[in-house]
Amino acid sequence: MKRMIGLFAMSILLTGVAAAAMDVPTAETTINDAEAALGVAMIHKDLATLDRLVGRDWTMQSDSGTMGTKAGFLNDVRSGALIVKSFKLHDVHVRVLGDVAFVQAFDDEVSSYKGKDNSGTYNWLDVWEKRDGRWVSVATQLTKVEARK
Repeated sequence: MKRMIGLFAMSILLTGVAAAAMDVPTAETTINDAEAALGVAMIHKDLATLDRLVGRDWTMQSDSGTMGTKAGFLNDVRSGALIVKSFKLHDVHVRVLGDVAFVQAFDDEVSSYKGKDNSGTYNWLDVWEKRDGRWVSVATQLTKVEARK
C-alpha cells in the first residue's frame, strides 16, 4: 500500500512538473517569436523593440558586401532610409546550442532603401545569444534570392 501511495504521489508530482514546463516557452519558440517581432517592428518603425531585440554589438553583412551596425540600422529605420511595408517569414529553422542560437530562414518583403526598391525574397542567417536572461540578435547575414528564369 505504501508503494502504491508513493507511486501515486510521484505521478502527481511529475504531472505538475510537466504542466509547468509546458507553460514556459522554449528557446526555439522565444527566438522564433522575436524574429517575427523584428519584422513587425521594422514595419511600424518601433525603435524600442528593435533596440531591445538587437544586441549593442550586432553586425549585419549584406550580399552587396557591406557591413552594418546596430546604430546604423536604427538610424536607417528612424530616418526613413529603410522602409519595410510588409515582411513575411517562412521556412524558419532555429537551432539552439546552449546560450547561442542560429536561425536560418527566408522572408518575402516589400521594402526600399534610400529610395531604391529592395522588395523580394531574402534568405538569411541570424545568430542570437542569451544575455542577462534574454535573447538578443548579435549577427545577421542577408542574401537576396534572385528570381529563377
